[in-house]
Amino acid sequence: MKKKLLLTILMLVSSSVFAQSNWDLVWTLNQKPFLQEQVGSEMAIVKAGFDTDQDGWGEFLCAWTDLEANYILMYEASADNTYDLVWYWEYPVDANSFAGIVVGDFDSNGKPEIITTMPTVVDGDSPNRIWFFEWSGVQGENMYGRGSLGAIEPTKSWNFNVENGIDFRPYSLNMEDIDNDGDNEIIMGVRLGDRGREVMVFSIVGGDLFGFGQFKIEFNHQESFEGSLYSVTTGDLDNDNNQDIYALVWADMTVRFFECTGVDQYELVTSLDSVTAGMDYGALDGLKVADANNDGINELYFAATEPDNSIFMVTGITDLSQITPEDFKLFYRIPVNAQGKLRTLDIADPDGDGNINLLIAGEQNGQIFDLEYKGSGDPADSLNWELNIAFDVYEYSGFSPDSGWGVTTLDPRFFYGSFANDMDQDGKNEYVFINYRTTFDVWPEDKYLFILENDQIVGVENPNSVFPNKFSLEQNYPNPFNPTTNIEFNLPEQGEVELTVYDLLGNKIKTLVNEQKNAGNYNITFDGKNLASGVYYYLLKTNGSLITKKMILMK
Repeated sequence: MKKKLLLTILMLVSSSVFAQSNWDLVWTLNQKPFLQEQVGSEMAIVKAGFDTDQDGWGEFLCAWTDLEANYILMYEASADNTYDLVWYWEYPVDANSFAGIVVGDFDSNGKPEIITTMPTVVDGDSPNRIWFFEWSGVQGENMYGRGSLGAIEPTKSWNFNVENGIDFRPYSLNMEDIDNDGDNEIIMGVRLGDRGREVMVFSIVGGDLFGFGQFKIEFNHQESFEGSLYSVTTGDLDNDNNQDIYALVWADMTVRFFECTGVDQYELVTSLDSVTAGMDYGALDGLKVADANNDGINELYFAATEPDNSIFMVTGITDLSQITPEDFKLFYRIPVNAQGKLRTLDIADPDGDGNINLLIAGEQNGQIFDLEYKGSGDPADSLNWELNIAFDVYEYSGFSPDSGWGVTTLDPRFFYGSFANDMDQDGKNEYVFINYRTTFDVWPEDKYLFILENDQIVGVENPNSVFPNKFSLEQNYPNPFNPTTNIEFNLPEQGEVELTVYDLLGNKIKTLVNEQKNAGNYNITFDGKNLASGVYYYLLKTNGSLITKKMILMK
């Protein structure tokens, strides 16, 4: 009992000591296009981290819903900390909840698409609820879909073959070649609807989006639950080289885990209901898989929705079908500012030090959290993580988070955030997040969208450091990439070095380095021009040490 109490105290103490912020606020969206000033936000999603027109300037997409006119917008960097509206489209249907967004080359023709979904009010028909806007293919041209800006038509749209009069609300969107058949799939969660909550996997066959391509539903799991399905993501938690699908329903942490066992083959392997009975933990795009300490054992991280700011972890899994409620461990609790609640979770390495960061939108906390692994020790031990408050809207605005009797203060909802890589080409990575609920009546300077920039230069060697002090493998950049990317590694001592690229099934794709190397910093270019879009792994071995990282080829 004393041991458990001591561990609890240590966890709370470790999570109450904040590191100095490495983030700066560099840009805000102060006015929504096409709407009057200071219209209530409803800004519900943002996605970043891509360069669809291949001109070197990064882009982000955002969308608002549930207003009289609802738009998806694309902004692109044009100079240091400068972003311009370059593309937009008005949803042709009424919205009854949140839009979904994913970017990638769905039909594998070398031209990425902007893909967006919208749940809509049903009135006896079956309207299209997903739209595809394919890039023109002209470098530097932000042209997606058909027609000219202001009169854009989608390249293709679809109603998911849903019958007339059915309430159907698609939300979570992921794209990858999950079954390794050479064709990309979209893995989608349906938040709720008349058919229950759904997990759907679909692809396009027989042609591309511009031609005779037809949608193929490879898998569709339908099941009724009390809560909403806001989180569907993928990974390989049990390290068996088969990709998994993780679905978490906001109903006392109700989970459904699926495994891809072959081409177009998907199996429900884990069903757990009310894992945390009595505590209504859910997630809003708050599930991600990573290997923090590069030991070959993946962890599933879960940022929970309840006001106590809890982060859960599942790790040490060798068989996805054998997961039990006891495997969901509370490993970190962030101190609550104002009301708490956690929302979207991204995993990245914004400062380029080789240690992963959990980037979490803090919802009613009014904060953005940057929880970084320290580089050694068990990831399940909270003492091996360092908490950084990347942004605090109360500190920024001068308002107190105290919402007690007679106090007028802000009511933020930092609902969705997205890691953005280096959009403005200054060597510093960005993170973009939105405010779903602005409070203009209290603070006229409130914002719809914020961009933070990490103040660490990424991918630039320190000229004063001839030899690195530790063996490390950096995250490739750019990532996603097309078709080339840079891989940096650091050797503290001489040794035999092997750097190899593998696909999701563990097949060796290419050996980039296989020779004796002196101590120093190295930068290797990998060219994926002859490979299909998808997820790949690169593995570095030397002197008995091994590090693996994931990269994404997006053509």
